[in-house]
Amino acid sequence: MTKTSNLTLTFSMAKENEFYEIKHFLKRNKTYSANRDDLIYLVRSNNALVATARLLNIEGSDCALWLRGLFVAEEFRHNKIASQLLEHIHTDLFINQKTDCIFAFAEVHLNHFYLQNQYQIIEPDLLPISLKQRFINAQQQGKKWLCLMKPL
Repeated sequence: MTKTSNLTLTFSMAKENEFYEIKHFLKRNKTYSANRDDLIYLVRSNNALVATARLLNIEGSDCALWLRGLFVAEEFRHNKIASQLLEHIHTDLFINQKTDCIFAFAEVHLNHFYLQNQYQIIEPDLLPISLKQRFINAQQQGKKWLCLMKPL
C-alpha cells in the first residue's frame, strides 16, 4: 500500500476473477482491451480500479515482456501513479525472476516519462523478431513511436 497525496493506493497482479472488472474499466475509459492470458497489474484507490498495465509474452523470447498498455484513469493522473505502477512491476518481475527486460513502444510526447522511469531508447533492430515486425508495421501505418527497453 502506498500513500500519494491524499490517495491510498494498492498495487497487485490481476487475478482471474478480476478480468470482467478490468475489461469494463478499460472499455469505460475508451482504451485498449485486455486478454485473459495477459499479465495485468492493477492499481486501486479505496478498492476502485484506477490504473492498469498490460504485459505480453513475446513470441520467441523466454526472457522479455512487452509493455503493451499502461493506463491511468484521467481523474487520477498527475499523481505519479503510472511511475509507481512501473516501479511495482519492475520490482515484482525482478524479485520473481520472470524476465530480464521489458520492451515498450511509446508516443514521442511520453519520452520524458519513460526516460525518468529508466527506460532506454533503442534501435528497432534490437527487438526480438516478432516484436520488431509489429514495430515496423506500426511505422508503416504512420505511427511515430519510440522503441524502448528497460533492463531488470
